[in-house]
Parts: sequence; C-alpha cells; structure tokens
Amino acid sequence: MTRVAVGFLLLSVTACAPVIPVLVITPDSEAQRDGRLPSEVMNTAAVTPRDGTGAIVVTRKKSLLADRCTYDVALDDQLVAGLRPGEQVTLYADPGTRIVAVSIRDEGSCDSVNAQVALKVIAHARNDIRVGPDPHYDLKVEVDTYGGSLPP
Repeated sequence: MTRVAVGFLLLSVTACAPVIPVLVITPDSEAQRDGRLPSEVMNTAAVTPRDGTGAIVVTRKKSLLADRCTYDVALDDQLVAGLRPGEQVTLYADPGTRIVAVSIRDEGSCDSVNAQVALKVIAHARNDIRVGPDPHYDLKVEVDTYGGSLPP
C-alpha cells in the first residue's frame, strides 16, 4: 500500500512540473542527402554547406492549388532557386539577420505574389520555412525556428 501511495504522489508531482521543450532534429529529406538539388538553382554558393553557417530549409508544400507555378527563393535579395511542388532547398547563411523572400513567377495562369521573412540565423542552427498556397492566400509562409545545433 505504501508503494502505491508513493507512486501516486510521484506521478502527481511530475504532472505539475513545467514542460521542458526537447529539440528533435530530423535528417534532411532523401533528395538533400543524395545531393540532388531543386530543379532550378541559380546560386550554388548559397546552397553549398560552409563551416560556421546556419541552415535555412525552404520546403514547398505539395498542393493542387498553383501546382504549375514556380516559387523563386531569394536570400538577402539574391535569387537562389526555383521550387516546384514538393521540392526543397537548404540555404546556408552566415550568422545574423537575413531576409528570405519567396515569390511566385508571373507565368501562365500564375499571378505574381511575393512575401519576405526576416530570420535570425545562428551558426550550426536550423530554420525551417514551408511555403505554398492555402484557401485564403495565394502564398503562405510558415516559419519554424530551432535553436539547437545541427548534426555534423
């Protein structure tokens, strides 16, 4: 009976403890591990890993909306890559505040739309950006920032 009471007391105390976030880093997609880049890369220096840089992973969601449009990704006003549905690109940037811009090319039935996000880049840390349309916006940008270190 004493063991049951102690166990119940311990469970009660741990249930009231504050939540501590745990950093979980998932490996890059199969395309990035194989060295395959998006179908269009305009700036290979920005997608080449360098020591002391932070990673910005821009992923284009698969969607039936605007699936024929190309999304251009720029880092600090320099065009880096064009993304088709389901593609992603990893940008390597020096630490500091960086501007990532995403724009939809004005081609075919695609209307030109753009969005910018300011990110604090930390060496050996990762920022994830997901882009794509949704029912309310032609271009929606979602940012997740992870403060932990990347695996070597």
